[in-house]
Amino acid sequence: MKDLPPHFLREKEKEVVFHIPGAFPIPMVDELMQEYFPEYKTVLIRCAETFYRMREGARV
Repeated sequence: MKDLPPHFLREKEKEVVFHIPGAFPIPMVDELMQEYFPEYKTVLIRCAETFYRMREGARV
C-alpha cells in the first residue's frame, strides 16, 4: 500500500480518511480505493491538523 497517501480506517463507519494537502487527482484516489478498499467510503481531508486529530481519535 505504498501508493496510498497518508490515511487511516474508520472501520465502524466503513470509511477511509485520506490527508490530501494540495491538488491530488481525485480519479487516482478512486482507483486506489477500488483496489485496496472496495467496500469503504472515501473521505478527503486537506487540513493536516484536522487529519491528525481525527486519526488519533480513530485509534482509541
